[in-house]
Amino acid sequence: MRPRSLILPLLCLLGATRVEAGTIVLTSSAPYWQVGVRDNELSRACSLDTFAPLRLGALVARFTGPEGPAVLDVAKGNGNNLRDPKHLAKRNEDYFFRNAATTSCEVLVGGRGGGAAVRPASR
Repeated sequence: MRPRSLILPLLCLLGATRVEAGTIVLTSSAPYWQVGVRDNELSRACSLDTFAPLRLGALVARFTGPEGPAVLDVAKGNGNNLRDPKHLAKRNEDYFFRNAATTSCEVLVGGRGGGAAVRPASR
């Protein structure tokens, strides 16, 4: 088989494994934990799969700085990209999910007053 004839099958294989990106709603050089306040109750609900993004990767926030780089899934309190069967969300809040769909899920809440963002114990 000639090297040129390997190109088409290789391109087909690469196309089959390509992941489609969602909408990037935020790009920042700040550490990811500064996006909002960590909510322990929502983080626990997320780790139990009862509060989560409806579609992983549909809405994402990118943190590209040298400290705290991450890509977080995003959902809105109004229900946009949010699965919330227990109605824990508040309409005026934005939810940022780190390690969504895992038992170590962490939920940071943007738009919540009365608290400062804190650095997590582990990154």
